[in-house]
Amino acid sequence: MEEEAGPTPEGEEPLDADEREALQQDLVDVQVLKEILGDKGIRGVVFYCPDCDEDHFLAWDLLAGNLQELLSAGESPVHEPAFEPDPNDYVSWDYARGFLDGYESYEQEALGDSVLKLVLELKALGWRPDEVKALLAKVDLQIPSLDDLAREN
Repeated sequence: MEEEAGPTPEGEEPLDADEREALQQDLVDVQVLKEILGDKGIRGVVFYCPDCDEDHFLAWDLLAGNLQELLSAGESPVHEPAFEPDPNDYVSWDYARGFLDGYESYEQEALGDSVLKLVLELKALGWRPDEVKALLAKVDLQIPSLDDLAREN
């Protein structure tokens, strides 16, 4: 039996497990985006609101608060428009998520390239394959595929 996350507005269904999980991931993403894009001068995201036919500018902390409120109460709080926001300081949610996806992919690719270089160096130093695998497993690094190794040789 599922428990409700909290009171929901009349006529609206409570959040299901998938919706809650997606909102929790969005909350994590907002914190990461705040760190990455905030350092680049991006203050938050802009959303088009069809109800008032205007863009809404949400700073990272306000967006995180809205997501947290949605998780706990089942609805976003009423919000005031930002005071004369500079549109150049905000990006769309789609842009922010795309940036994050690219950032995480690049990070994984760079790590994979570094592991591959390490494996090749250890092979050049005379390490046996089982020794290389044991070292990589010990430090929780993924062992490159044979295709990756063949490509580098």
